[in-house]
Amino acid sequence: MIPNLGSNLGLPFFAWFRDYSKVSFSRDLVAGLTVAAVYVPQAMAYALLAGMPPITGLYTAFIATIVAAIFGSSRFLGTGPVAMTCLLSASVLYSLNLEPKSEEWITYMGLLALMVGVVRIAVGAFKLGFIVELISNSVVIGFTAAGALVIALSQFKHLFGFPVVNTTHIFTIIADIAGKLELTNPYTLAIGISAYAIIWISRKISKYMPGALIAVIITSLITLALGLHNKGVAIVGTVPQGLPDPTLPPLDLQMMSKMWGGALVVAFFGLIEAVAIAKTLAIKTGDKWNPNQELIGQGLANVAVSFFKGFPAGGSFSRSSLNYALGAKSPLASVITGLLVGVTLFLLAPAFYYLPKATLSAIVLSAVINLIKPQEIWKLYKINKTDGAVAGITFASVFFMDLWVAITLGVLLSLGTFVYRTMYPRIVVLSREPESGTFVNAEKRNLPECPQILYIRPNMSIYFGNAQYVYDYIVNKVRDRLKWGLKYVLLDMEAVNYIDATGSETVIRLIRTLRDLGVELAFANIGCDVYPLLENAGIDREVKTEFVFDSKGQSIVELFKRIDHEFCAKVCDRVVFRECLSVKEKVTA
Repeated sequence: MIPNLGSNLGLPFFAWFRDYSKVSFSRDLVAGLTVAAVYVPQAMAYALLAGMPPITGLYTAFIATIVAAIFGSSRFLGTGPVAMTCLLSASVLYSLNLEPKSEEWITYMGLLALMVGVVRIAVGAFKLGFIVELISNSVVIGFTAAGALVIALSQFKHLFGFPVVNTTHIFTIIADIAGKLELTNPYTLAIGISAYAIIWISRKISKYMPGALIAVIITSLITLALGLHNKGVAIVGTVPQGLPDPTLPPLDLQMMSKMWGGALVVAFFGLIEAVAIAKTLAIKTGDKWNPNQELIGQGLANVAVSFFKGFPAGGSFSRSSLNYALGAKSPLASVITGLLVGVTLFLLAPAFYYLPKATLSAIVLSAVINLIKPQEIWKLYKINKTDGAVAGITFASVFFMDLWVAITLGVLLSLGTFVYRTMYPRIVVLSREPESGTFVNAEKRNLPECPQILYIRPNMSIYFGNAQYVYDYIVNKVRDRLKWGLKYVLLDMEAVNYIDATGSETVIRLIRTLRDLGVELAFANIGCDVYPLLENAGIDREVKTEFVFDSKGQSIVELFKRIDHEFCAKVCDRVVFRECLSVKEKVTA
């Protein structure tokens, strides 16, 4: 009864403990402990990426991880600070000319998290998760490569020890860094390189080794022992313990109107990551999962963190993969991870006083450096030039646009190219292939066509965007063939899986136009989902039932009976259908 109760109430955690055992708990405990060791320094590092104080990374990690685990559906998905989501969130506030880490920035970052959460809850509640499929893989590839480059460049201010302009425009950042290289603090750079080396070596030893945590401990001790904080090495400094008092972000309607575009981009890009990760891992293990419930969990997590000076959270591929590798048995593993982050937040926060910000930058760099893969764009281009161009434009636009604007441009380009292709569908004139007897593309195969029967097939659904093109194409073909003695047009609807009101009305208009030209329009293979829509438009009043056929073969047999056989025998020198021979033989005899 418990699983049903959980399902009915939208509380999936009721079903966690069905067939749960001590072995299951031990797996969850190990996974929770291991991920937490990686997570704590990572959360603080990603907070800097979002332009927030490091402590807010722990606020977000503590709350988002637990809430998303409780209300989501994937046993592996780890929710919290994510590099791309943090960067996108920062780009939204950069566009509003706010100063990172300022009270105003922190406040509106919380408001952004609230807006992102509301969008995700709505998408999940109304089962609109399919919307994320509108962001094509080409856009994701282009944006990921550019976003990773922006992330890497944004960390140079902490690695080199000098301020860098607050923007996500790649050209602007590179120019600013190039003009300030002489300001590099050698101690800061040494700490950053050392931290990166520790993380890299740890990964080589074992993928389970918490290299980030080791780097935090070692570089903090070195900074304290050598007094590097007195030599220009920026440190985290005083870190408040516990959570701030819960506060609803100010519902500033004017500011919200400026943020909605960015909030939607952050919400949907984060959903792509979360859904892709959860789906991939569920397929690997054969788990059943509910994508819409997952989106609700993601939304509630973001709403929750907005009350505690948090920032937008999403699904992490690295932490989720670690949960999978460690054999987590339920989302309890993520709850344990979140609780351990909470222990750190409430008891160990002061220990981060001497943590160099350069170390946090090294953690970020180690996470994103492998995502800078512009070669993937070229690979995509070789497969499909249009998709490659969309990925390339998305990548290039980040050089001079805010990130959320660049990804919006990529989505519009992707959808635009798709819509453009559907506006000019492939329409094929068919004829019977002599050897196989099947109907094939007559123009492509250079086959003879019947002068009296034009057999034509649109290879796509007909809707408002392409209906006029289909109409014009067929009418023009008919006018060209009237001199041949054309009597019938056979429209094969086999590939038309959908037709809208405009398409239906256009088909009716086509029937009337062809009739005015002295040609009758017949139909074959109208789908059961399409015919009722044509019926609503009045096709039964325009076309007699004997001109609506169930198959190609039947349609040719019946239409051939109605054409001028004397013309076939004495004038036409073509043999298109089997029936042609029988007519010619009779006249010869």
